[in-house]
Amino acid sequence: MFCSSSIIDEETRYEDKPPYRSFILENYTEESAKHYFDIAAIDNWEGIWLMTETGERVAIERFKDMRFSEIFTHRIVKLKSTVREDIPMGTVIGYLSLGVNANTCFVWLYKRRLSGAVLYKPEKFSARLTPDLNGILFSGNKSKTLEDLFDPRSGFVKLYPKQTANDSENREIRYL
Repeated sequence: MFCSSSIIDEETRYEDKPPYRSFILENYTEESAKHYFDIAAIDNWEGIWLMTETGERVAIERFKDMRFSEIFTHRIVKLKSTVREDIPMGTVIGYLSLGVNANTCFVWLYKRRLSGAVLYKPEKFSARLTPDLNGILFSGNKSKTLEDLFDPRSGFVKLYPKQTANDSENREIRYL
C-alpha cells in the first residue's frame, strides 16, 4: 500500500541524496497510515510522530522505490499541522537513510519552500532513537535560519503506536 512509486522528476536515480523537490502522495490520510501500522510488521522508526518544535504530525514509514538507493529506508509524510496548513497532507517532507548503528540514522528534511506547497533542498541531520523507542533526538545539527520550514533540533515524539520497553516483537530495525 505505501510502497508505491510516486516521484515524477527529471532525475532518474537517487544514490546519495533524495530528490531535490518534494512530492505529494495522493489520498494519503492519517487513518490509512494507522491502518498500515496496525497490520504490518513495523520497525522502531515507523509510526506517527509529533515534531515537537512545530506541533506537526508526520508518519514515518518504510518504502521501496527502484529509483532510490538502498540507503534510503523510510520516508516522512506530513499528516496534520496547525502551523503550515498550506502544505497538503501526504506531502513527503523527508527521508531516513542508514545510520552507523541500529538505532541511529540520517534524517533528510526539506527545509525550504519553492512555491506554494513545493518543498526543496533537503538537508541531512544525524538522529537516534531514545532508549524507550518513543523519541527521535537530533545531534550535531546546524542552527535554524529564518527561511527554514522545519527545525528538527528539539526532536520527535512517537504518538502511534506507543511502545513499551519490553514490546520489541516486530519492532527490530530491518533494512530492505
